[in-house]
Amino acid sequence: MATRSVTALGGISASHRPRIEAAESGKESIGEMLLKTRYVSVDPYLQGIALDTPLGRHMGADSIMEVLEAGPRAAHLPGDLVQGFGGWRSHLVSTGTESLWQTGTFPMVFPAFRRLDPRWYDDALPLATALSAMGGPGMTAWGTLSKFLTVGAGDTLVISGASGAVGTLVGQLARLAGARVVGTTSSPQKAEYLLRLGFDTVVVYRQGDSAESVRDALARAAPDGVDRYFDNLGGAVTDVVFSLLNVGSQVAVCWQWATQVGQDVVGPRLLPYIMFTRTTVRGIFSLEWFTDENWQALHTELGGRVRRGEVVCDHTLHHGFDNIPAAYGSLYHDRGANLGKVLVEL
Repeated sequence: MATRSVTALGGISASHRPRIEAAESGKESIGEMLLKTRYVSVDPYLQGIALDTPLGRHMGADSIMEVLEAGPRAAHLPGDLVQGFGGWRSHLVSTGTESLWQTGTFPMVFPAFRRLDPRWYDDALPLATALSAMGGPGMTAWGTLSKFLTVGAGDTLVISGASGAVGTLVGQLARLAGARVVGTTSSPQKAEYLLRLGFDTVVVYRQGDSAESVRDALARAAPDGVDRYFDNLGGAVTDVVFSLLNVGSQVAVCWQWATQVGQDVVGPRLLPYIMFTRTTVRGIFSLEWFTDENWQALHTELGGRVRRGEVVCDHTLHHGFDNIPAAYGSLYHDRGANLGKVLVEL
C-alpha cells in the first residue's frame, strides 16, 4: 500500500495542503488519494506492531477515512468513506492497495482499503461500527463461530479476556446459540458488564494471580468441563482451561495477551491435554475472511442482530488526534472504564 503521511499532528493548512495533481510524478501518483481520518481503532495487537515498526515510520492502526481528493485512476472517489490500515495519521496520501508488512515476526498482508456503503449505517448501526461489530472484531467473532467453532445447546464455552470488542460479541452470539458462556476479565466492573450482556458466569483474573486460585475459580465456573474455548489471553488461564477440556473440544486461539504483552512464557506442556481429548486447535486470523461475500453476510446476520437489539455493541469513544496514545494506553491501565470497542474520533 503506497502511503505517506501528510501531517503528523493536527490538520492541513490551506497553504501547505498538497493536491493530487501536484503529487510526485509517475504512474503511482494518478492512483493516489488524499484521505482524512475520521476514526482510529486502538487494539491490543498494536503492541506487536509498535515493537516492529521501524523508527521514523508512522504507527499502524485500522481506521475509517474520508476521501478528499483522488487521482484519475484512484480506487475511490472524493466523498467516499473507506476502511483500512491508515494508521495514526490525521491525513494521508495513499493508493489504498494491499501492502505487505514484513518487519514483524510473522509477515502479513494488510488488505486494500474497502469502500463503506453508507446505506449500511444509521442510528441503530452507526459508522463507528465499521471498526467494531461491522469491522475486524465482528468478522473475528462471527467468522470464528460460523466457520470453526461449532457452538450449540448444552456446550460450555469459555472466553478469556472476554470484555473487549471480540469477546463480548463471541459471548452474546454463543448464548443465542444455546451455549453456557463463561468469561474471564480483569475487574469486578467488567465482570458486571459481561453478566449484563448475558454471560452465565464470570471469573475475575489478573495476571499474577496464583495458579491454584485460577484453577479453583474456573473449575467452579465450568464443573462439567470445557467444550469450546475462545482464547484472547493465554498464560495461566489457558493453562488451566486446557486441563479442563472435554473429549471432542475445540479451541480458537485469537490473541495471547499474557504472552505477547505480559511476557508470561512459562507453563505446563499442553499437548497431552489435547491428545487424549482429541481437541481441535485453530489459530484465528480474520483477514482471511475479508471478502465481499463475508462482509455482506456479516451485515445481514450480525448487523441484523444488532439492529433487533439481540446483540449489544458498545463503544468507548475518545476524542481528538492528540488523545490516541492515551486511548491506546487505556487498554493496559484502565481496568474498569473501557467497555466494548475502544475508538478515537478525530
